Amino acid sequence: MKIFYRILISVFVINSLNLNAQSDTDNSLEIEKSLSLSKTYLHKNIDSSLYYCDKALKLSKSINNDSLLAKSHLQKSSILIFKKGFSEADSLLQNNLTKVLPNHIKGQTWHNLGTIQYYKQDFEKALNLYLKAAKILENSNNSKLLVNTYANIGSINASLKHFEKALSYFEKALPLSDFNESIRLQILVNLSTIYYDQKLFKKYLTSATEAEKLAKKVNSKRVLSVIYSNLSNYYAEEGAEYDKAISYGKKGIELKKELNNLHTLGYTYNNLGYSYLKKKEHRKAITYLDSAMLGAQGVLKSYIFNNLKESYIGLKDYKKAIYYADLKDGLKDSITNAQQKEKVAKLTEQFESEKKQQQIDILDTKNELQALTISQQKYLLMVLLAFGLFFLVLGYFGFKNYKTKQQLDTVLLRQKLRKTQLNPHFLFNALQSIQNFIHKNDKEKSGSYLASYSKLIRLVLEKSDENFITVEDDKLALESYLNLQELNHNSSFVYTINIEDSVDEDFDRLPTLITQPFVENAVLHGLKNIADGSINVRYYKKNGFLYVSITDNGNGFETSKEDSKTLHKSMSMGIIKEQLKNLNRTSKSFNGDIHIESSSTGTQVTLSFTAA
Repeated sequence: MKIFYRILISVFVINSLNLNAQSDTDNSLEIEKSLSLSKTYLHKNIDSSLYYCDKALKLSKSINNDSLLAKSHLQKSSILIFKKGFSEADSLLQNNLTKVLPNHIKGQTWHNLGTIQYYKQDFEKALNLYLKAAKILENSNNSKLLVNTYANIGSINASLKHFEKALSYFEKALPLSDFNESIRLQILVNLSTIYYDQKLFKKYLTSATEAEKLAKKVNSKRVLSVIYSNLSNYYAEEGAEYDKAISYGKKGIELKKELNNLHTLGYTYNNLGYSYLKKKEHRKAITYLDSAMLGAQGVLKSYIFNNLKESYIGLKDYKKAIYYADLKDGLKDSITNAQQKEKVAKLTEQFESEKKQQQIDILDTKNELQALTISQQKYLLMVLLAFGLFFLVLGYFGFKNYKTKQQLDTVLLRQKLRKTQLNPHFLFNALQSIQNFIHKNDKEKSGSYLASYSKLIRLVLEKSDENFITVEDDKLALESYLNLQELNHNSSFVYTINIEDSVDEDFDRLPTLITQPFVENAVLHGLKNIADGSINVRYYKKNGFLYVSITDNGNGFETSKEDSKTLHKSMSMGIIKEQLKNLNRTSKSFNGDIHIESSSTGTQVTLSFTAA
């Protein structure tokens, strides 16, 4: 029987990596330099590491730079974690989370919070924090930070026996670890251990072989001794290549002696003895098994006794074989007895716990009987409360349905308004006219009208989903619109737009593009068949009201019955009144009104609004 020796799975702390932050100040460069030195000294001289970190922290506070301060907090938290100062480290990291920081710093912060929980043995909480860190770091495109987080997630899953998840994260971490041979070596050893447990021997051999080469390169004798012991076990048990198993076993023993790692020598001696046993070199097997006996305890001792028994059977020395078989059985009985005692202790503890629980249940029953009387008295009140709550819920959903319908009405109204503002015939005619100027190579006019066209379309599309716009935007829309209409009608009319000093065109607001349909009506119907038409738009304020007057010198409403109908349709008065009604209802302290005066000499439309 051989024993597969496991290396301890490590958890990495992110040491606030120097991320080459660019700065124009000497202080920023000095901070980066101090953080880099602190990171360098972390595993060599903790006091020096702390000195340089505190220096960076002080400078970061003096220049009030959140990112550099957060990096300094990260580095100090890493130092404190090594010193088991978890409370202070957690405080620094929580301070980072109150700031708006780049993803790579935010991810490192969650990583170190996970490491604190790992050292506190709260593996589930640590795992959740590492997973959060990984999600953030994946968006930072920095593999140097992400590899440690993936490796730690793999380590915790391996500790919790979630081997498939552990493999998934170790395999993600491995291709990202080329920048650091020590981290890559640790990942390879952990991968090979899990591959062996899961009987993925081909993958085990590949990762173990690479780990062996890398351990030699970085001269990590401790890791190399473990790799040799495990390869010895593999070649004896799975590969059936006993010479290789013996060679690796001897290398492992030699390194363990050199490192004075005597407490694990028994495992390697037993594995080497087992290899000779499988090779049927029984005397050599006994030599190494005898060496394995020194300090052996528990299950290891049982394996050694069994291998010695098999070796003596191979030598046909049945007396000694029986002797070691008896020792093994006796040890097995003692182990079994210890296990049984442990089970009895657990059962006793469980019995006492159940006994106490029964007493608690009896008391609970008495309390329940008392509570039942009280609950019956409260039952009627609860029913009434339930009915009250039911009607309250009905009222809530009724109100919510009303608000939803109101919002839908607003959306539909905006769609209708947009249709009135983007008349397809007007847009087509404007484009056709601009096209004519382009064909005539009139660059100045085509450029001017294209600018008006684009301004109008942009304003309509951008502002039609808003309830209000500024006077300046409304004026710009009307100028663009009238400029294009002037083009479509061969300059048969002139227009003016005036904003009086009483109006603050950047801050005073009115309903979105409400003036455009009235101006359209003036152009299409008011000035129809008028040779020298004119339109005047005036914005002014009086007694706290904002007014917009739109005046034309056209034929007025009463020219003909047919034109009156056309006017009504063109202006979409129903939609505009619906818009004002909706705004009057939904916008606090807003009130809007329309007043129209028309005669044979022209029409004046006056719109009035309270401050929006």
